[in-house]
Amino acid sequence: MANKEIIVAGILDTKGEEIKFLAERVRAAGGNPTILELSVGHEVGWADISLSDVVKRVGKTKEDIFALDRNAASDLIAGGAIKLVDELREAGKLDGIIAYGGSMGASIATRTMQSLPIGVPKIMLTTMASGDVSPYVGTRDICMMYPIAEAGLNKVTRQVINNAAGAIVGMASAPVMKGIEEKPLIGCMMFGVTTPCVLRASSIMEKAGYDVIINHAVGSGGRSMEELIRDGYITGVLDITTHEIGDEMLGGVLGAGPDRMTAAGDLGIPQVVAPGGLDLINFGPKHTVPERLLKETDQPGRGLYEHNPTVTCIGVSMDEIYRIGEHMAQKLNAAKGPSVLCVPMQGWGACDLATPDIELGWSGPGSGPTWAADMENPRWSRRSVEYVKALKAKIDPNKENLEVILVDKHMNDPDFSDLMAGLLLEMLQGSWSKGNKSALPYVIPF
Repeated sequence: MANKEIIVAGILDTKGEEIKFLAERVRAAGGNPTILELSVGHEVGWADISLSDVVKRVGKTKEDIFALDRNAASDLIAGGAIKLVDELREAGKLDGIIAYGGSMGASIATRTMQSLPIGVPKIMLTTMASGDVSPYVGTRDICMMYPIAEAGLNKVTRQVINNAAGAIVGMASAPVMKGIEEKPLIGCMMFGVTTPCVLRASSIMEKAGYDVIINHAVGSGGRSMEELIRDGYITGVLDITTHEIGDEMLGGVLGAGPDRMTAAGDLGIPQVVAPGGLDLINFGPKHTVPERLLKETDQPGRGLYEHNPTVTCIGVSMDEIYRIGEHMAQKLNAAKGPSVLCVPMQGWGACDLATPDIELGWSGPGSGPTWAADMENPRWSRRSVEYVKALKAKIDPNKENLEVILVDKHMNDPDFSDLMAGLLLEMLQGSWSKGNKSALPYVIPF
């Protein structure tokens, strides 16, 4: 077996000795290292791929780069490196990439890594790995490794670097998986409060011959799902848990950006959607919840729920859910493929229950912290009713590819899971038509 081609990247004018050692250890582990220069101060002259080679991909010279401030320079270097690693991968000269650096080196290197497909081994050695790594990882499979020290070669850092070199070569040398059937992939979003619904619906899809990828609806999960759809991995979507949309609109910490719930619609991918978890706005520890919201916890549905010491949730108000309903309706109106929004009228997750029910996710005591009963129909969530009002005002009723189904069930009721999975299966089989579930006893006219 030929040695694996490993790109070893970094800012060589400040981390040159460390990166040389990293390349040596990659070779010792059985890889064939190529040193890629990402320097922002000056070109070192000994890299296998020089900074000049990198920035000419974006029409610049090293002199152009060094005349800029470091932020502007880093953008151009990253742009050139992205093009260069794509060329190397296409030529079969990149089996994995590893980089060493501080915050600047990590920023440039991980932007480069993020451009590579899922499955290409990627390791970033950086002291930034001990903090918030979301800007560096993004939505890609990047391994962040803490090197103990930012610079210097000694008995501590040599061991860590040696381990990292062995890791990247080992990842690149992993045996090819054989005999595993690749099935069509269903994208699904889950949060703790919607777990019973998601697991049951996913099981139905798997029994029907599909694989299911279940992303955690914590912001990065939603962004990753949108990318997976646009990259062509996903055949159909069970978008059961959409609370990232609410967090994005209302200042929660788990927003997934403005493009959430757009990819499937843009590409015509079949999608079955629900307002899972949209009864909650998510924050960190209790002291991070805005004071104005804490003062409103006596309002219907505005209850506070401390999930654990690092996650605190507060209920979405009736005015807020109306705005969310309008926003989601606009996204669904733009969908090009089969799209159904299923609204469970008896609650949207484990915190949104009228009475304790361990099977549905809430053990009590009393009603769930975000529950607020509708005044005319106390079995229904008041939030669901307000949401439906917004949908009626904004959903285009003339689109034959778009339907809203009101369901007299709770989100985590098995019948609701079965309905969502059944709808998606019909879409994928070409047998779905608008209104074909209206005869079910728990379906309410929209």
